[in-house]
Amino acid sequence: MRHRPTRINRLAQVARFLRVARLLLWTIWVIYRERRRVIRAHQRGHYEVQPDIEVLIKVLTAFRETAIKLGVLMIKLGQFLSARADLLPEQALQVLGSLQDEVPPAPFSHVVSVIEADLGKPVEQVFSLLERKATAAASLGQVHRATLAGSGETVAVKVQRPHIEELVNTDLSTIRFVIWVISRFVDTSEFIDLMAVYREFRRTVYEEIDYLTEAANARRFRELFRDQPQIYIPRVYEEYSSKRVLVLEWIDGIKINDYAALEAAGYNRLEIARRTVEAYFFQFFEAGFFHADPHPGNIFVKRGSPPDDPVIAFVDFGMVGTLTKSMKKAMRDLFLAFVARDSQALVNALGRLGFLGENANLTAIEHGLELMLNQYYGLTLGEARELDLSDVAQDIEQLLYGQPFQIPAQFAFTGRAISVLAGVATGLAPEFNLIDVATPYARKFLGLSTDRLGENLQELLRQLLENGRAMLTLPRSLERIITRLESGQIEIRLADSPTNGRNRRARSGAGPGANGSERRGGTLSLTLVSLSALAASVYLLTSVHLLSAGWFCLGLAAVAVLGLLLRR
Repeated sequence: MRHRPTRINRLAQVARFLRVARLLLWTIWVIYRERRRVIRAHQRGHYEVQPDIEVLIKVLTAFRETAIKLGVLMIKLGQFLSARADLLPEQALQVLGSLQDEVPPAPFSHVVSVIEADLGKPVEQVFSLLERKATAAASLGQVHRATLAGSGETVAVKVQRPHIEELVNTDLSTIRFVIWVISRFVDTSEFIDLMAVYREFRRTVYEEIDYLTEAANARRFRELFRDQPQIYIPRVYEEYSSKRVLVLEWIDGIKINDYAALEAAGYNRLEIARRTVEAYFFQFFEAGFFHADPHPGNIFVKRGSPPDDPVIAFVDFGMVGTLTKSMKKAMRDLFLAFVARDSQALVNALGRLGFLGENANLTAIEHGLELMLNQYYGLTLGEARELDLSDVAQDIEQLLYGQPFQIPAQFAFTGRAISVLAGVATGLAPEFNLIDVATPYARKFLGLSTDRLGENLQELLRQLLENGRAMLTLPRSLERIITRLESGQIEIRLADSPTNGRNRRARSGAGPGANGSERRGGTLSLTLVSLSALAASVYLLTSVHLLSAGWFCLGLAAVAVLGLLLRR
């Protein structure tokens, strides 16, 4: 028997709209005002100007407390903002970072009604046992342990909370209305693209409340790790799943942050940290598809797996991130721009990745990146190992906040995932080194050859540095030289001779002598270009073995020589 879902009282909807609107107007306005003040100051060179942390903490604390009372989307919005280092400074992010996705469960009668409505049969025909007490309850859904009536298998049943779609639609409409009101009075696009933030948040929320999407994500992860027995992804029971109900294989495991239980079972915490992080770097660098919510409640060590061979299990696939081929290409260019110390190329790569808005001040951003390059450029691998990742993260967050950057949703998820993952790994094993685990994945991602694995990694990185610098800077340097030669910004002085004197006299007067001088000047420019390009091609082909760049320069030399022949 199907149960007709009840609707939210109209008066309650209006009351919620007003409460959410009031909360958001004040919160968004303060976030915008502080970031605008800091960016404008930094654009004028006043880098000592910082946001008013006390005001931000006050307004965000009020937001957090109200979000907990309102539940549903406001908790999700707080979590979404906690990953946006482009909108809030670090101390303010910490206020929202403590916003837990834990709320009291919905009544058991609601769980039964949703299951029966979506699966079209009495709950007893689906499950021989459905535990009344929820094993986990979040803002959008809750999980109950159950036993399938047909097979006797133990499963996890995830059910949406009451009125989710109505509440989500109401709150999203309120957020959009608040942004519209603010945009009527001020142009926020230079400092915060509020509509872009709204669109990203709306997309992630709608994906998370559609359990068919989550089921597809789980199947994709299971396929990704099918050849890696140390990682386990639960099976999806598609015949018992719908948009509001998701049935997964039950994972009997120990939470990754239950250190006492892990040690009692004899597990090596350092090995657990290593396997968990390696699984994520595989997702980031190779698959381009990653679990975007790696908090300890979503990662388990399977009970029964050998103490010396722990199996890591992941659950909850509602939040995922994707890195496309074009994004990976731009990320490689970003790295090469960094090793070449080329802030302009960094800006170009960031623009392709979506970090720069239409009205972004590129000059100010390039200057901010130069400051960052000067701080971290030239570090050896040993020095990189000694870096405090929290300090590096704080520097990056200050750069993102103090310059007109905007973080695309996928990279906000990536940053949040890495931050949480680093905390999880450090908690498991304080001696764990993230850099050591990331290096081989990054090396493969950047396309370094694999036939020289016996060489010292330091030497490989040094060669990458030199090759990257040559590849990125040479074409631009040649272009600048040619432009300056043609525009007369570079003056070529020949040794004193009668010919040189005649040329100077001809250049000072009108007539055929002037045209002859121009031809000789053009010939000289082409000669210099051909010689420079030829020397560069020999260097690139024989010394650093950059074939594509070398052949490019050789072709440039050939074109210049052809130009000389035509001029004669």
